[in-house]
Amino acid sequence: MAAALEGLSGQWTQPLSLGQAAKAKPDPNATQRVPSARSYPRALRARELPIEAFNSIQETQKTLDNFEPILTAKYRVVTPFGNAIRREMSTSWRSEAQNATGFRHDVQTYLSGLTNKVRLVPKSNMTLSGRSATVPVTVQNNLVQSVELRLVLRSQQGNRLAVGDPQLVNVEGGHSQSVKFGTTANANGPVWVSAQLYTPDGQPYGDEMMFEVNVTEITSTVILVIAGGVLLLVLAGVRIYIQRKRAAARGGEDGGDGEDAEEAHGQDEDDSEAPETDRCDRAHTLVPEQPSDPEPDTGSQSAGPSGPGEKVDH
Repeated sequence: MAAALEGLSGQWTQPLSLGQAAKAKPDPNATQRVPSARSYPRALRARELPIEAFNSIQETQKTLDNFEPILTAKYRVVTPFGNAIRREMSTSWRSEAQNATGFRHDVQTYLSGLTNKVRLVPKSNMTLSGRSATVPVTVQNNLVQSVELRLVLRSQQGNRLAVGDPQLVNVEGGHSQSVKFGTTANANGPVWVSAQLYTPDGQPYGDEMMFEVNVTEITSTVILVIAGGVLLLVLAGVRIYIQRKRAAARGGEDGGDGEDAEEAHGQDEDDSEAPETDRCDRAHTLVPEQPSDPEPDTGSQSAGPSGPGEKVDH
């Protein structure tokens, strides 16, 4: 309507300021009675665009106004969708209500699909160890042009987990960028954190993303206890290794003596089971007589006279 009035300027209308309009004399031939709504012809009312159509057009215009500030090549989106919105308001749809509804739906769906290509990558719950750490948040841009946004990270419990300031994000077309926020923990436990994109003019862009951050602080005492336990395990392993090594060395040194002892033990068992004559023969075999040995002295064995029938060799 503003464009139409501007086009009429200089031909059928003359623009005036509010002060000039107040001083102007009214036309005596102009009617001062506003007609009622019933006076509008029903045939014309049936051909007008319904209220739902203007609500849909307003929603599309709002989406375009929120999408335009983050674009670096605005003409590639604003010009074609601006023409589509003006066509939605064209009087040519008055006799084609169903086709007009379909056209408005298609325009809004296509524009919403483009806006959803710039989004926050869903983030799973994470754990922070220590009082200070960083929380990464990834922004994805699947458009063919770069975008500029502002990313804000908020802690639902700022007294337990404080996060860094908002950051400006410039993401090239078809790329993703990870933004790291510094955090300071004042207490252990889970804390919910929200991430939200904003346009450069401060309007929220897209849906807010929530995720949980679990803070676990490791104190110096806990570190000493863990280090002491690890040291004890290492010392125990070294001791077991040394004991096994010494046992193996002793077994190697006693190996030969053990075999000789087993052979001697086996011979003793055989001697105990063999007859007495075999023992004597074996003793003679083991200790043979030498030619130079003197004959055995039998005199020292018995001092008395020989009994009858006993033969003594001289």
